[in-house]
Amino acid sequence: MLRRAAYLAQMLRNGSRSPASLAARQSKELSALVRYAAAQVPLYRDLYAAHGVRTASFNGLQDLHLLPIVDKQQIRAAAARSPGGGARRVTIRTSGSTGEPFEFQIDHAHDQWRKAQYLRPYISNGLHLRHRILRITAHPRLRGAWFTRLGLLREWQLDCASDPAFMADEWERLRPDVLQGYPSSLRLLAHHCLERGRTLQPAPQLVFTDSELLLPDTRALLEEQFAAPVLDIFGTFETDNIAFQCQQREGYHVATDCVVLEIVRDGKPVPIGEEGEIVVTVLGNKTLPFIRYNLKDIGRLSKQPCSCGLSFPLLTVLQGRANDQIVLADGRRRPPPAILAHLARFIDAILQYQLRQIGFGRFELLIVPSSRFSESSRSDILRGIGSALGNAKVELRMVDMIPPDPSGKRRAFVSAFAAGASPTGS
Repeated sequence: MLRRAAYLAQMLRNGSRSPASLAARQSKELSALVRYAAAQVPLYRDLYAAHGVRTASFNGLQDLHLLPIVDKQQIRAAAARSPGGGARRVTIRTSGSTGEPFEFQIDHAHDQWRKAQYLRPYISNGLHLRHRILRITAHPRLRGAWFTRLGLLREWQLDCASDPAFMADEWERLRPDVLQGYPSSLRLLAHHCLERGRTLQPAPQLVFTDSELLLPDTRALLEEQFAAPVLDIFGTFETDNIAFQCQQREGYHVATDCVVLEIVRDGKPVPIGEEGEIVVTVLGNKTLPFIRYNLKDIGRLSKQPCSCGLSFPLLTVLQGRANDQIVLADGRRRPPPAILAHLARFIDAILQYQLRQIGFGRFELLIVPSSRFSESSRSDILRGIGSALGNAKVELRMVDMIPPDPSGKRRAFVSAFAAGASPTGS
């Protein structure tokens, strides 16, 4: 805990360092990580040899583009071949969004660093050590750390599959200060309050979302019902928190003291301001490094700094998974938020929704309706979504619930297409 506190204090100071100072630190740590990986990790030793990368002369950020990009399959295979955990290693396990298990090792020092990294977005946005937190998550667990017995960082966890009425009752019983969870789960809780004319008592002082793509309509609903700004955090189980919003909400601050984030297209970095796939290098863990790891998410970096004064660069666009893009009948691809924005004015009528592409020009729209849903809502939705999809065929289906992925998350868009699919199937 003491080491974690020291790491957290260091991270909070890093936000006021100059961009040049942060970049110099990044470059130094990156060079050390790459040389270590080439010497000690078979995955990278073989990859770099095959691509003719000379790590002895590797020069940090300016040579990063010379390294091959890796994906989850390569990392998973490398993790399966790595030796078991030792006394100073920690095993990280996740089922993944598709339920395919993913397990890898990190060293003890990095485990403490990533736990501090987890806390930073909350602490820097007003979370106090004596705040009480209710977290709605897929895998709730009991928290009995010694510092919670001192009244510090007290957190209760509820299963995201719980009935929203139970969530609201537990909030009022526990009387926490901070609400945290998946956007889809908080959306159901907000709709429960809207339908019942109920407000959470006491009102949340802070609301945080993570783990799923936060769409504008869900943000608007949460802020209206909970009377607090919603701050979103972007990360993955493998990389931990990568970027986070501040109170200004002008974008996501990239944690450059923890990761190197690139935006690439066709494997090559794109200029700042252009969209592409997000590729991340985690600087801390040497047990199984993630170097140029393609998240398959679409994003864009901003040319402008945030008005809050933090030195970290801004990730201004998050468009979801690259292989979950909407494919129009002419083969063009559109990010789901651009299409689903047409549902924004129906936030009080829709408890949950999921758009599914089942063929070129063919879609299903699943809706869990609220009591405010009407036949005029149905026709307006079909007209708006159909037009946005290039007058595609859209079947609207009313359902009682939309099942989550094996990870417990709910995606707003699901595609039946493999990456690279075309209208002709070629």
